[in-house]
Amino acid sequence: MLKIDIHGMKDGEYELELCSNISKLECNFEEFIGDVKVKGKIRKIGNRYSIESIAEVTANLICDLSLQNYQEIIISEVNLSFKADTKSFLEKKNNDYDSEILIREDAQFIDLSNVVLEFLALKLPMKRIAPEYKDKEITDIYPFLNEKNSEIDSRWNNLKNFKIN
Repeated sequence: MLKIDIHGMKDGEYELELCSNISKLECNFEEFIGDVKVKGKIRKIGNRYSIESIAEVTANLICDLSLQNYQEIIISEVNLSFKADTKSFLEKKNNDYDSEILIREDAQFIDLSNVVLEFLALKLPMKRIAPEYKDKEITDIYPFLNEKNSEIDSRWNNLKNFKIN
């Protein structure tokens, strides 16, 4: 678990370094492997906690072009604000537009596990290309595709005259 012990924390700024294996977290993102690392600072002022950190995990991805497996390090900024307010927490007054996450005043820790995993999931690439194919065209990777394009199947010739208005 990626938990920060806040019990008895005094006002001030503290270094933050968390690490947990993905197998110990409830993770719905099957791409993630190895350890999830979070490094940054936590600042406490009164009943508010602010976290500024960088999260990192390794992702096992499949290349869209070659279908080979490759690994890529996923990095995301994780900046969060928490407010210890038991009354609002119990009344569930926290809505999606609030910039602060409500926690109980008697909370012993702040669990960042789900939030960090969601931030990292947002950084997963949409287009998954292995590093050796990043700057190449599809015809450079598969030269036979270029040869086939020169020989157009006669069944498709009628489509050249097709007009859409």
